[in-house]
Amino acid sequence: MRKLIVLLIVISASFTAIAQKGKVTSANNYLTNGNIAKAWEAIQLAEQNEKSKDYYKTYQVKAKVLQAIGESQDDAVKALVEDPLPKAYKAYKKAVELDEKGKVQKSIDLSLPMLNNDFINLGVQHFTAKEYKKAVEAFELALEIQESPVFGGAIDTIIIYNTGLAAYNGKDWDKAVEYFIDCAEMEYGGTGIYQLLGRAYFAKGDSIAAENSMKQGIEAFPDDDVVLLELIQYYLNTERDEDAMSYLNIAKEKSPENTVLWYVEGILYDKQKDIVNAVASYEKAIEIDPEYFDPYYNLGVIKFNEGVKLQDEANQIIDNKKFAVAKKKMDDAFAEAIPYFEKAVEINPESRESLENLKILYYRLQMMDKREVIIQKLEELDNK
Repeated sequence: MRKLIVLLIVISASFTAIAQKGKVTSANNYLTNGNIAKAWEAIQLAEQNEKSKDYYKTYQVKAKVLQAIGESQDDAVKALVEDPLPKAYKAYKKAVELDEKGKVQKSIDLSLPMLNNDFINLGVQHFTAKEYKKAVEAFELALEIQESPVFGGAIDTIIIYNTGLAAYNGKDWDKAVEYFIDCAEMEYGGTGIYQLLGRAYFAKGDSIAAENSMKQGIEAFPDDDVVLLELIQYYLNTERDEDAMSYLNIAKEKSPENTVLWYVEGILYDKQKDIVNAVASYEKAIEIDPEYFDPYYNLGVIKFNEGVKLQDEANQIIDNKKFAVAKKKMDDAFAEAIPYFEKAVEINPESRESLENLKILYYRLQMMDKREVIIQKLEELDNK
């Protein structure tokens, strides 16, 4: 009788374990039949029970259910679990961890490519919604999955780039730098990757690394001037005029018809008080693009300032005849400024600075009719 009782206890315990593992089978069957809600309910019961909470298949099925929830377009199903896809991946990893005999790995490997796609799609959704931190997390999980043997060592450079871009837009500069460096090393992203890398370094406050990365971009893509122009702008902003001029000359050799380069060269000469070369550079910019506002305006300013300087000199002259000669030179300089400002206004009728300068010049040269027109235009701008 004692043996029979013991046997019944053993059988009862076995049935209990089988019953709980049966919840795993039920969850799988519900999932196969498309009843995701029932599958989720069943697998949670299996996970909570002592007999099946450490059973590897519990977590394999749990992962499959969570993955199905993450892929579902049904709002009711999607509401069952928050962030189901990361939890699915975690469950797959736990299933492998609990499976000491390695029975489940091949089966899980078949599920990973689809889960990889799920994470990529999730990352794109978060990116589109400007949820950049979540986008980075999703893309990073996709990249982690791609390190699995089933992918055969293939590297998805697009996802690495997208991860960096999401980090960049989310102002996670450290991660942005990390992934952009990976892209550069894999020669992906062209010259733009060095531009983004430089900007990320600047945002981190590492101007030396930013400068070096831009120089690397120029070396890697000698026929592309995108990063070159970025570097020139950096030198202009930091008043490293000599470096700016050096790289500007390189840029002009590559793109001699780029009117902006001639204009920038004019600015640099202007800052150095080399008026002759500044005028020549501005005029070259206008020759290439006759409708380019900025060089017209700057040429007008140069002539205007020349007139002011001659006025100061004339005011020091006591002799009337000499003063008259000096005044003539002054008026001629002011007169030379007028066409440049007039053209600037023609190109940009709302350039208040150009209009104000014309108002002064017309007054100095007693061109009162034209001055009244300018006053009217200024009033119209004020009333807008």
